[in-house]
Amino acid sequence: MRILFLALWYYLRGYVRIRAKGFSAERFMNMAAYRGVYLWDVAQEGAGMTMKAAGGSLDILEACAEKTGCTIEVLGWGGLPYFLGRFRKRQVWAAGLLFFAAGLYLLSSFIWTVEVEGNERLGEEDILSFCGEMGLKPGAWKRNVDTEDITNRLLENFSDISWVSVGIRGTDATVKLAETIEKVELVDQETPCDMVASADGVILQITAERGTPLVMAGDVVQKGDVLISSELTIGLEGEAQHTEYTGAEGAVTARIWQRLTEEMPLQYEEVLYSGVEKENHSLIFSEKELDIIHPNGDGEWEKTVLEETPLALGDFILPLKWKKEIWKACETVEKERTVEEAKSLLEENLRKKAENLLSAYGKIEHIEIKFEEYADCVRAEAEITMAERIEEKRLRTQEKERENADGI
Repeated sequence: MRILFLALWYYLRGYVRIRAKGFSAERFMNMAAYRGVYLWDVAQEGAGMTMKAAGGSLDILEACAEKTGCTIEVLGWGGLPYFLGRFRKRQVWAAGLLFFAAGLYLLSSFIWTVEVEGNERLGEEDILSFCGEMGLKPGAWKRNVDTEDITNRLLENFSDISWVSVGIRGTDATVKLAETIEKVELVDQETPCDMVASADGVILQITAERGTPLVMAGDVVQKGDVLISSELTIGLEGEAQHTEYTGAEGAVTARIWQRLTEEMPLQYEEVLYSGVEKENHSLIFSEKELDIIHPNGDGEWEKTVLEETPLALGDFILPLKWKKEIWKACETVEKERTVEEAKSLLEENLRKKAENLLSAYGKIEHIEIKFEEYADCVRAEAEITMAERIEEKRLRTQEKERENADGI
């Protein structure tokens, strides 16, 4: 331990490596030691001896060599003072090294990545968005992040989380969680409920799994009409019968109608591209963007992001992104479409809207579109005939309340 301390001490103070030649090299070393000069790494080298000594003891060593008839040769200097002294003539390089070290220290004070572990049902984006609102996000100052408060807030706001831990290690933040046991959806067969129509229509098909069907194919129903009743008549013919109630279940498909309207202007704006393209590069830190290489050019440009590449030092990912954009020179011009072109676009749009109205069980049977022409636009109204499931549940108590309200 003492030798290690001395080595560190003389490294901080600086040392000189010398070679002593002569017939009295051992006497030279003894005299230097007697005068308080510590020598180490002594080795035989040819006709002389090499050794290391404190850098400030060179004058004493030269005096000892003169008295013992030896000659000494300075082989080199070492230690921290010598290392720093090399940068006196390289001030720019030294300043750069200093700023680089300061930059690394500064960047290590930020959170660079936030990861979520253990989530299956919960969306990672939802958790990251909530943590971002609480201050835990890439680019956040680590000292401003209260992990304990974020842990408590996550438990309060996400009922599906049974356990959570928020930790910061280095520049990486990790949200580890365990979700609650997923609730099994139980089919309630005991609570009396009817299957009623959710829209006006003509019945095409009815399948009753539980309950008593009250309609058949071809019947016209209105919204709210009972399709499958929860009432069950129990007992054989000729015997006493009684009524019981169940949770009605089944599928009812009906032909229903929908109306959609849309307008299409005859005059519109269109973007035309000249074919000129330029690249733009910018640096993104947290939510701030620094546009470094900005292309010159006047006029109108359409900007498209090609890529956002995270910057890294080896495996160390920095909270910086390098964004690359492509700029396309364009011009917005006023154009006019014909009435027939407007009708064609309207028909296409209305068909797409009609398809979006369908459930997984529905299909379009027919679409009839009527057009009205105006000076500046064309208006279209579509009547859509579709086959769709229309059953929905209504509790028996709600049915009774509805009947009582109608009676009043």
